[in-house]
Amino acid sequence: MASKEGLLEVVEPKNASHLISDTYKSTENDWYGIYKGILGIMYNKEELDRLGIDAPEDYDDLLDEKYKGLVWLANYNTSGTALLFMNTMIQKKGSEEAGIEFLKELDKNIAQYTKSGSGPSKNIGTAECTVGIGMLHDGIYQIVDNGYDNIGLVIPSTGTSFEIGATAIFKGAKHEAAAKLWIEYALSPECVEQADEFGSYQFLVIDNAEQPSQAAEFGLDPENVMDYDFEDAKENTTKYIGEVMEALGAAADDRFQTK
Repeated sequence: MASKEGLLEVVEPKNASHLISDTYKSTENDWYGIYKGILGIMYNKEELDRLGIDAPEDYDDLLDEKYKGLVWLANYNTSGTALLFMNTMIQKKGSEEAGIEFLKELDKNIAQYTKSGSGPSKNIGTAECTVGIGMLHDGIYQIVDNGYDNIGLVIPSTGTSFEIGATAIFKGAKHEAAAKLWIEYALSPECVEQADEFGSYQFLVIDNAEQPSQAAEFGLDPENVMDYDFEDAKENTTKYIGEVMEALGAAADDRFQTK
């Protein structure tokens, strides 16, 4: 969206040649990805056992009445993760109308919309949240760094989408030469291989970097992803937000307060 608004500087770093696919850079050459974060489902194993409920295997499972009041999702008005989920469902369902209808049905089972995309993951280990939608590396962080081994992780069986953690130079940057050096560094193993030292367990998208071992330990397949249409998301996200909020109606307004 920043690219669409013309806020970013075109730059062609040498290290971009190590990106594993052109998917991980802007078509305008004004941003470059350094990692892929997989969208998925997290759940508290102990709480589902206590309730006698099976863990969801796909997004459609979350519409089942047995999950009523158990699901957390981030706020469409404040979270990029929520926008990724919104666009994912619109694309997976094949049309804007079908995707928004899915989100409307899902709302019936939502207990809370959190301000941040990491909000659900932070509350699963403590069982305040039973089932959460979010970035799976946030769940890995809760397991590895905070010791919540009661968290289960699911890549939806029919595939999911992913975010690209990217870096860019804003137009008008005061220190453009330094900014270009930063882009080169950000696309290097020296930079991205530090991630797991600081609790970041995303899948790296640079071919000469070593993947965090923690990300591979949970049997997650980072290739089980849909052919996400980034151009549609870039062009239509703002419109989709308005239509989702209109579809959910006044009954949901109090759960989407941003102040």
